[in-house]
Amino acid sequence: MPDDCAAAVAAAVAAGRTPLDVTCEVPDVGGFFPLDPPDTDGNALCTVSSRIERREITLGGRLVEVAIVKVIFTIRPLITIFDSTGAIICQFRPTISESRRLVVCAPEPFTADNVFCRLISLDCDTNFIETGDPDLGLQVMLDICFEIQVEADVKLEVLAKFCYPRPNDIELPTNGVCPEFEWPAQCDFFPRDNCDCQAFVDTDPLSGPVPLTFGAAIFTDPLAIGAYTTELNAEICDNCNLTGSSVEWIVEDLLVPTGTGTVDQSFRFVAEEIGMPTCTEVLGITTMLVEGAGRVSFADPSVGEQTVLFTLTLVENIGALPDAYAIVLTDLGGGLVASFLGAGVGLVPDEDLVVQDCVTFPNIIDG
Repeated sequence: MPDDCAAAVAAAVAAGRTPLDVTCEVPDVGGFFPLDPPDTDGNALCTVSSRIERREITLGGRLVEVAIVKVIFTIRPLITIFDSTGAIICQFRPTISESRRLVVCAPEPFTADNVFCRLISLDCDTNFIETGDPDLGLQVMLDICFEIQVEADVKLEVLAKFCYPRPNDIELPTNGVCPEFEWPAQCDFFPRDNCDCQAFVDTDPLSGPVPLTFGAAIFTDPLAIGAYTTELNAEICDNCNLTGSSVEWIVEDLLVPTGTGTVDQSFRFVAEEIGMPTCTEVLGITTMLVEGAGRVSFADPSVGEQTVLFTLTLVENIGALPDAYAIVLTDLGGGLVASFLGAGVGLVPDEDLVVQDCVTFPNIIDG
């Protein structure tokens, strides 16, 4: 704290005007839009260092050249200290600086003048000693959200594909030769492949007859003929990006254990690794197949939680035909843990399961 503020706090503590309170206010940086951020009077700045480091690193199993930029954040939040009556003791703006080194696509001849940093949002919190004894012990925590963009002037015809300007077919006298038009160099690690299709599933529990099958070695006690509900919640390749995909499968055994050898066969599966899906369309029926791995936990205490592999099939039907899904869990050796084939089960409402095609980068570039 500034000396005058520290003295004012000490006087308030000596006068018994405690507990103290502290607030922290950050400038409004505007969010994602508008693109031109508001003027913060220098209280919130994001600066790109003039030096770009170029280095070869291993990415996706191969050596690629990347550009590394350093961005510096300078934030001056408004700190206000109140006494126990709510009166302001003092206010001040500490200068807080932080930096980050980031990998960007900026092949030569791009320089730092092509790299722009914009603050998206700021949040501020404090931690302090309310009694001010022996001192305030003030700590200020900032959450900084920002956006880095590499920009260059280009000529663009909006046809969703690469294009070239018209030829120079209007003859004018000239004493020189125009250079051949060249596109800026493209990084070979961007754009990354996106998904070929995307899907959303959020079903209510489907009840019998549910064709659910368990592996023979799963339970120590013999199984009775079960009556189950099966519920699937999944989001695969939202916005055609595999990042953030999720799969959860919940099965509930409706037959209450009787103590005569019947076991509770309920379980919950959550995916931890999800592979890139594949989609096919035949006669208007779209099918997604996705594989991966995750953890399954059983209600029966004799069955421990384990890592399993999964295969999930989603079917988007047309017309009056019901949508459907099937899922199979196997152990790491290929043995069956549990499977739900989906055929013949009650209707999955059309709005509960949606499979859609994605427009990939090759679709755009190749027309």
